[in-house]
Amino acid sequence: MSVSQENINLWIQQSDIDYISHFIKAWIPFNAWYNSNFSSLNSDREKISAIKSQPNSVRNGINSLMESDSQEGQEFRSYLSALYFQLQQNQIDGRDRRIWFENALREKNPVNLIENREIGHNKYYLKRTDGTYLCEVTEMKVILKRRNDNQTIFHYTHTEYDLQHLQSYTDFQSLSNTRKEQIRLLFQELEPIKIDTLLENNRSESPINYYQCDSYTLRRDAANTSCYAIYVVKALIEILYQLRNVLFHGELVPNNGAQKVYKEAYFVLKMILEKIR
Repeated sequence: MSVSQENINLWIQQSDIDYISHFIKAWIPFNAWYNSNFSSLNSDREKISAIKSQPNSVRNGINSLMESDSQEGQEFRSYLSALYFQLQQNQIDGRDRRIWFENALREKNPVNLIENREIGHNKYYLKRTDGTYLCEVTEMKVILKRRNDNQTIFHYTHTEYDLQHLQSYTDFQSLSNTRKEQIRLLFQELEPIKIDTLLENNRSESPINYYQCDSYTLRRDAANTSCYAIYVVKALIEILYQLRNVLFHGELVPNNGAQKVYKEAYFVLKMILEKIR
């Protein structure tokens, strides 16, 4: 009895592993772990931030895997490299940005106020008011005054941090080029998010400041004796959390590219789970 190609193809499809579902199964115990260990915190975001910033078994486990030359350590770094690669090759978008390692090291800018900074004959006041979520700005205020008599020359408020909106504002365009440039520079000082890189482009051997993960050279903080892999921890935990969010919120397009991403995310998360057994 001959077998049709269509039937063969159907069985090939049946042999495929749904790594998106496997990622969900792996996330459930991880979710339970951080709810138990950070029960005093209210939101998932606060708990994810605590994993990054405080000593705990997940952070310590990732650090030990990155530091180890054992087969387990090499396997973890290989999965991490594969996840890095797949997120470069397959675009997955979250609510406010693309999910990939290029912007995973994102921290809220602690500087939100420039109070009456005197430059030349002018005084500049800028204030950024942040919302609840990372990147959320509820008000951006810019005030320019003359230094000698404190008279207001320019006043601007907006409900977002948006340099293009500021530069298109009619009153801003009427300012001198010097004043416009100075406001632009100060405005950028208050950018709500600071993005750092995970890649190490200036390798050092003494002390060693990098991890070689297949073709990727990732940063190692040789000065951070409690967690040399702190940059990897922060970036990886953020990536896994963002992948969880886009999936649980129903925003993910479950195509072949997404399966490739979640395959590597699952393997990474599964190895992390072994550290909290």
